[in-house]
Amino acid sequence: MSMINQERSHVPPAVLAEAAEWFAVLGSGQENTTETEQWQTWLNAHPDHRAAWSRVEYFTGKFHNLPANAASAALNTPDFYRRRTLKALALFGVIGLSGWRISREDYFKELTADYQTALGITKTITLADGSKVTLDTNSAFNVKFTPTVRQMQLVTGEIYIETAPDNSGQHRPFVVDSQEGRVMALGTRFSVRQQKGYSQVNVYADAVEIRPAKPNASQLILKTGQATRFTQEHIDTLESVNAERPAWTQGILLADNMPLSEFLLQVNRYRHGYISCDPQIAGLRIVGAYPLNNTDRILATLEQTLPVKITRPLPLWVKVLPSS
Repeated sequence: MSMINQERSHVPPAVLAEAAEWFAVLGSGQENTTETEQWQTWLNAHPDHRAAWSRVEYFTGKFHNLPANAASAALNTPDFYRRRTLKALALFGVIGLSGWRISREDYFKELTADYQTALGITKTITLADGSKVTLDTNSAFNVKFTPTVRQMQLVTGEIYIETAPDNSGQHRPFVVDSQEGRVMALGTRFSVRQQKGYSQVNVYADAVEIRPAKPNASQLILKTGQATRFTQEHIDTLESVNAERPAWTQGILLADNMPLSEFLLQVNRYRHGYISCDPQIAGLRIVGAYPLNNTDRILATLEQTLPVKITRPLPLWVKVLPSS
C-alpha cells in the first residue's frame, strides 16, 4: 500500500481535484499512449501531484504501483459527457473519497479531540459530572471542567447531550461552544450540530440559551420541541422537533417527506465514498425509518420502492439515476 507523503500533507484542493480526474481516467478501461504520457508528465511536474496521487492510491488501493502504460483516456477530450463525468468525480475525490481532509488544521483538531467517532460509528460516553453525550458519525469534541464552568467544544459533527446536575456542589453552568457561539443548557436534553457557517440546535426537554459569538448579537432561549440555526451574528426563525431524542442515536435515519437529494446526503454521512443524485429525481419524496448500520441495504430499498436505479461507476462512487 502506498503511503501519503507526510512532508506534503497539505495539498492544494485544485491539485486534489486534478488527481481525482486522473483517477477517473485510469478507471475507464481504455488505453492510449499519448494519454499515458500526459498522465506521467502531470505526475512528475510537481511534488504536490505525487502527494495527491499517493492519497488516491492510499484510499482506493486500486492504482498503487501502477505501470506507466496503464493510463487511458484524456482529460482534454472534447466529449461533453465524459468531461461532465470527470468533473463529477473530481468533486467526489475532493469531498467524499474515504474521508479526505482538505484542511490540515481542521483535521488536526479532529485527530486530537478528547472524544471522536469514525465515519459510520456512533457512541455514548459519560462525563465526570454524570452527563451523557452521544456522538454521531464522524464527530469530535473537547471537554474542560473548571471550578466555574462545565465546557464542551464541538469540533465537528453532531452531539446529543443529556445533562446531569453539577455533582461538585458549585452549580457550574453547562455550555457547548461551536464555531458560531455558545449554547447554555438550562437542565435539558438537546443536540448541537456543526455545519459549514452555522450551528443547528434541537431541544428535546427543558431549554437552552443560544448566544451567538458577536458581542451585540441577540440571544434566544430555545424550549422543548423547538429547533433553530444560528450564525455568529444571527439566530434563524424557530422550527419544530417532534421527537424524544434524535433518531440517529437509535441507529435510525428518519425521513418524513424528505427530498431524495437531501436523504442521500444524510445516507452519505454514514458511508465511505460519494453518492450523487440525478437532478431529474432529486425531488422524489422519502418517508420511513431506515437502519444506519447497513447503508447498502438502504440504497437497495430505494431501488425497490422508487423509480430509480443504482449504479457504481467506480469504487466508492454510487450514482442514483432514473430507472428509465
